Amino acid sequence: MKQAGTAFFWTYRKEALSLAGLFLLGMGFGATWIFYDNNFKNTSKTETSLAFEEGHNIIEVEISDTIPENIPEDLGYPSEKKQKMPPDITEMWKSNAVKVAGHVGGKPQVTIVIDDLGVVKKLTLGIIGLEGPLTLSFLPYGKNLREITRLAASNGHELMVHLPMEPQGDKNPGPHALRVAATDGKNLQDLYFNLSQFEGYVGLNNHMGSAFTEDRAGLNIILDEVKRRGLLVLDSRTSRRSLLAELATDKNIPNMTRDFFLDNVQDVDYILGQLGKLEEMAKKRGHAIAIGHPYKETIEALTVWRATLKEKGIVLVPLSHIMKKKYDKILLAKGKQQAQPSH
Repeated sequence: MKQAGTAFFWTYRKEALSLAGLFLLGMGFGATWIFYDNNFKNTSKTETSLAFEEGHNIIEVEISDTIPENIPEDLGYPSEKKQKMPPDITEMWKSNAVKVAGHVGGKPQVTIVIDDLGVVKKLTLGIIGLEGPLTLSFLPYGKNLREITRLAASNGHELMVHLPMEPQGDKNPGPHALRVAATDGKNLQDLYFNLSQFEGYVGLNNHMGSAFTEDRAGLNIILDEVKRRGLLVLDSRTSRRSLLAELATDKNIPNMTRDFFLDNVQDVDYILGQLGKLEEMAKKRGHAIAIGHPYKETIEALTVWRATLKEKGIVLVPLSHIMKKKYDKILLAKGKQQAQPSH
């Protein structure tokens, strides 16, 4: 009987080892999911109603308003007294950028930025689970951001800070939002808080902000600090009169502006239609940027759309990739101008 059992094992040893491997792999994924799920559940929480964006749905979210421990010295909290800006830090956006695998050549390139992450657990994890590289922008008052952003980065996604700014009207942008009427010192304190909630990001884009992005004085104070830290800027363009990209350009801060919002209508067919417009722009211009949000319809549409890109010859890239291409061209043009002999 013992010999028969031994013979059976050796006959089916490959199948047995494969099953054992799958079992261990499943345990690993399960442990990871339980770890992050418990981290979300066990943290003290504050529930409030906020909009994902101006004009978007009002949702119940859990927010965190805690200052993390062991903040690096350069992320300290300034006093109300205006601080003298130290020399520029090395370009952080390049050191934190996600590298693009393979040679993309002259193929049309699209960037998908997903805003408002970190406040709805299930949808945040759903976005992180999508095939990337996506550029994921986390609200700084989300829960367990250090853990969840590390998970996002480990899945190949690029990170950004979705910086709350004052909108027009009475919508609530959330805690520590930058406001037009606030003092320079208060806005800097809130900026420092927002930028200290997690690490590894390439830059920031505005959450709401249709009022603050029109305020030249407030933006100048904030962008000086953004430049010092070596971050890039994406103007979400929540106002047609936004000065964010213009002033960033004036300060030589790498910046771009979004081309499309994907999900102003939360409908899969509508979102796929917006992605089609994104593709057409990328084919004409070489690249295009869209902003979406953590809706279940957006997750469904991106899953369907992502599977079609290879046959279309379109490449999904993180924001830093097209930002680097843009600024390489600018530096090349400046170099050629400086090399021309004067007459």
